[in-house]
Amino acid sequence: MLNWAFRQWISQPGRSLLVMVVFAGVLSLAMLFDGIRLGIEADMARFPQSLSADLVAVSPGNTYFAMGPSALPADVLTRTRATPGVADAQPIGMVPFVLSFAGQRTPAMLVAFGTNGGPPELKSGRLPQIAPEIVLDANLARLQGLNLGDTVEVLGTDLTIVGISSGTTSPFTPYAFVAYDQFVRAAIRLVMSGQLSPGDTTMSLVSGVLVKIDPGANLDVVRAALEGAVPDADFRTPQELGAADARFASRMLGPVLILLSAMTWLITLLTMSVLRHAEVHSNLHQFGIQKALGVKPGGLAAALIFGGILIAGSAFPLALVLARGLALIMSDWNPLYNPLVWEPMVLVRAVVVSLIAVFASIYLPWRQLVRLEPVSVFKR
Repeated sequence: MLNWAFRQWISQPGRSLLVMVVFAGVLSLAMLFDGIRLGIEADMARFPQSLSADLVAVSPGNTYFAMGPSALPADVLTRTRATPGVADAQPIGMVPFVLSFAGQRTPAMLVAFGTNGGPPELKSGRLPQIAPEIVLDANLARLQGLNLGDTVEVLGTDLTIVGISSGTTSPFTPYAFVAYDQFVRAAIRLVMSGQLSPGDTTMSLVSGVLVKIDPGANLDVVRAALEGAVPDADFRTPQELGAADARFASRMLGPVLILLSAMTWLITLLTMSVLRHAEVHSNLHQFGIQKALGVKPGGLAAALIFGGILIAGSAFPLALVLARGLALIMSDWNPLYNPLVWEPMVLVRAVVVSLIAVFASIYLPWRQLVRLEPVSVFKR
């Protein structure tokens, strides 16, 4: 019976190809929406988790690194450095801004850093110096059409792009980097010009403190000491900050993307059901012959399942290619989104849903074949 089902599949190459393409198309869409959600969460977590620190001080209650930069009192740095178990502490400044170039405007997050807190990796160029220089995230630069050597205005200062970073993308606030001393100078200029008041919390010179603990020191012990010495700051690990940003992205866009994924997975299942029903209907005469030859209901079910596996198995490689193509098209349209369509979780879900679709889609066609009277087929 399985050999007969295989011969039926290869004897109609045009129809088989069409069925394979249709199923691959809907499967690739499901993988795309699933990959978009995972890509957003991964991008949100990547830069905070790359911070070169054992602990990061942020303002109390501040649970998002990217979306809500904290504002700390200036003396937090001094008190942190004086805490037993702390080997080094470096400030970072963060302020949201809108990068505008050639009519394109994109919200972004400026990070001012000293020895630590800069981009985890450079695709090209170098780190910014005290001079008016800036490093842009690669996807932000691509979105804006910017390159090394171009000049952009940030916080009232013209900055030359000297580096392009990777691992610093966020769909909401991609990162840009300047030297901490340059950031302080820009803040002083804004205050002196009256564009920023000294008490304005939208731009803090100390948004966070990157803490390195003594070699061999216990992290929990040092954290407890810091929380006692610096009660006006919370101390979190980079992994905790990255996970918090990923959870924020999941809460913000997750329900919509999960709904879209669920809908496309459901469409995948329904598509398989329609394809199987059409296949049975078009081969009703052959199924009637097999039943007349004594094939039992179990054999019919096995043939239907095997036919579904042929569809899913042949369509899966094409679905991978189509999903990757759709991901590249989306990334070209907006480089800040990076669908992870080939992530193991996406691939496993695609396989599981395909198998569920194979088994679930045989129910109605199988019942039709069980009720089928071979004599009625021969009369047609």
